[in-house]
Amino acid sequence: MTETRPSGITIIAILMIIGGVILLFTGLAPLFLGSLMSLDSNTQTSTIGFVITIIGLILVTLGIASSVVSWGLLKGKGWARVITLIISIIAIIFAIISFVNIGDLIQLIPIIIYGIIIYYMFTYRVKSFFERVTK
Repeated sequence: MTETRPSGITIIAILMIIGGVILLFTGLAPLFLGSLMSLDSNTQTSTIGFVITIIGLILVTLGIASSVVSWGLLKGKGWARVITLIISIIAIIFAIISFVNIGDLIQLIPIIIYGIIIYYMFTYRVKSFFERVTK
């Protein structure tokens, strides 16, 4: 018996794919720019270039990871659900920290969005989809 994927999972996966592509392309520029700066004979410029390269590498890695998790969500893999929950919790923590430090109400938007995702991931239909597909 094939389990029908909840439409919310499809929406979350598509948004993660879009975010992953954005992270991937956002990371490419610093990855190459930092590499070029690292070649400079000036030690300070070289060090800054190295840091920029690392930032670019992290962004590219996160973009690829986001695509992998999206695929896992679409296929009903339990590990993808767990990773999505972890990412959502971390995002809420960062949003709360930003809200406390900046005090801007716009920081409440990610808290609400990721809160909805966490709630949705614990609904009966979503949990049963991941449990049935995993078995």
